[in-house]
Amino acid sequence: MEIDWNIVKKMTLWDYENLIKKILKVLSYNFVQEHYNHSLREAGTYVKKMLGYDPKYEEYASNITNILKKIESLKVENYIALVRRVETRQKCEEFVRRAKLPFMDLISALNYIFRWVLPFRNVYLRQLVETSNEVHMEYIKRLKEHDIELNLDILEHGRTKEARIKLLEETVIPEDFILYIVNRADLTRLPYMSRKTVNHLCAGGYDSVDKLVQAESGKVIEDMKAYFDKIGVKLSGFIDLKGITHWAKTIPKIVET
Repeated sequence: MEIDWNIVKKMTLWDYENLIKKILKVLSYNFVQEHYNHSLREAGTYVKKMLGYDPKYEEYASNITNILKKIESLKVENYIALVRRVETRQKCEEFVRRAKLPFMDLISALNYIFRWVLPFRNVYLRQLVETSNEVHMEYIKRLKEHDIELNLDILEHGRTKEARIKLLEETVIPEDFILYIVNRADLTRLPYMSRKTVNHLCAGGYDSVDKLVQAESGKVIEDMKAYFDKIGVKLSGFIDLKGITHWAKTIPKIVET
């Protein structure tokens, strides 16, 4: 079976080594291992939950579900087990050859896991606060001194009440600010969520995943349209508010208030 490694970057934006490195880095967080490391049997159900709300994803969802079923039949237990079995080019070649799995199917599965299942580790905490607020920037600096710099870092260390109290004791940062930044970081777990979209949602009244969970998509769309009208900005078609509301109800709940 011939493997075209160039196809990986075309499909995922990264070469194979970087894709695996990024996936493993996200999977190294304890809360990700606890809440996101689905068995391959659970994986198919999650595809339907995540993408079944919109007919435009029907073909893609069906394709990914079939690929995950193939991988499940190969006695792969979960996402971590899959990535470990293909973590180098040599291991990947051996896996697809022995399994008679098309290389593109494997890359499609890895890309789906990275983009639709796992939270992105791509937002610095300083991007989630007003940089003109000196007090908040001081708190962000203190968190960085404790190696808490990115969105997933604060979720790892502040998602529970107990953890926030511990963080307060270590950093002398008020617990209300810690919860404030945790909630903003929590929003970044939604698929394809940029820090700009997070900031817009917060300004529009949806400053936590819980608030999106409690709302109907029509209300979110109505409220956010009013917000964008107020600031004189046209609501971008790239912000899928229906999807955002649905995904908030689908992703695992990890933040304790």
